[in-house]
Amino acid sequence: MAKKYGFTRQEKLKSVVSIEKLFTGGRLFWAYPLSVHYRIYNDEGGAACKMLVSVGKHFFKRAVHRNRIKRLVREAYRLNKEPLIAAVQQANIRLDFGVVYKSKEIADYKTIEAGIKQAIEKLAEIIAKPKDTSA
Repeated sequence: MAKKYGFTRQEKLKSVVSIEKLFTGGRLFWAYPLSVHYRIYNDEGGAACKMLVSVGKHFFKRAVHRNRIKRLVREAYRLNKEPLIAAVQQANIRLDFGVVYKSKEIADYKTIEAGIKQAIEKLAEIIAKPKDTSA
């Protein structure tokens, strides 16, 4: 069992194949200042929920600024992930999601945390919805 507030290696989305599937075949929604790409699937083994954080070079040329934003996003997720993990485990599915920072300025922690909380609520809502079998 993972730590309650940990963010382990198994929870990080690192596979090139999985990342490609996420951005080509996944879905997208916005939670300011973030865009959230997600992919729900059934598979055995590994963590139930894996996350990726991305900050583009377009607005933040210096790596120190990109790394600062990524640290803030990961910390906000780490402290607020419990409802999402519970929803994923209850539905008995796997979830990969990527958080892409889209603002032109470095937001403060409260703004980023609000965006992460909104994203977690939306993902938990999507997971809890009954699946449409006509597709």
